[in-house]
Amino acid sequence: MDANTMFSFSPGSLSAQSQLLAALSEVVILLPVFLILFTWRGFIQALFAKLVGDTTGEEDGFLTLNPLAHIDLIGFMIILGAFFIIAGFFSSAIPRTVLLIMLVMMGVRWTYPVHIDDSRFKNYRLGGVVTTLAGAFSNFLLAFVSVGMLKLLLQFNMPQNMLMSLLEIFKTLISIAIFFGVIDLIPLPPFDGGRLLRYVLPYNKQHILHWLEEYSFFIMLVLFFAPGVSNVFFGTLSVISAVIKSFFFSVFF
Repeated sequence: MDANTMFSFSPGSLSAQSQLLAALSEVVILLPVFLILFTWRGFIQALFAKLVGDTTGEEDGFLTLNPLAHIDLIGFMIILGAFFIIAGFFSSAIPRTVLLIMLVMMGVRWTYPVHIDDSRFKNYRLGGVVTTLAGAFSNFLLAFVSVGMLKLLLQFNMPQNMLMSLLEIFKTLISIAIFFGVIDLIPLPPFDGGRLLRYVLPYNKQHILHWLEEYSFFIMLVLFFAPGVSNVFFGTLSVISAVIKSFFFSVFF
């Protein structure tokens, strides 16, 4: 998937009005998905930090499932607005996850970060590993539970429109949670996998992390947009996500 493919405009496929309506439908689905996803993520990060000795997240008010404690409403609306505008005027061939990642790369943030003070860990290395992996773990756990909720929904008798809307929300939540969980594990700053290197690399290898921090933006540009490279990169992420998703569904269905 190269940049030309992602941003190719196809006026013959859908009218401008139809594309805008489709984008609006996407936003309506993404609104509850993001509220759930990032509220849960922030809560788990604060909880795991407390378990290994750092109560900074709890003291800052993140040990709660109240979305207002985790979501930056201004950044959140910017993300959804940008998504609506771009997805509304460009073809549906733009992967929603790629678009969202691009917006984050441009500096738009929709959540308040959970601050971690690793000097308070009971065990510095273990605490660093646990808190760094908390984000990816929260995404996978949420996806797993959502698959179970999806099965429960199918057991209830409810109006067809309501059922279809709820099913779409849960299916979207599962897909995005798994994909973001996989993305989190990439060993490249600013992803959690990159920050993990701080705790797993020996002291005499820390220069590797410093080098990655300096050039990570350019590396991501190559991974996301270079022809051939981006195909392999996103193809690999998609395969890994599909395998995890299939496993979760096999547990419940």
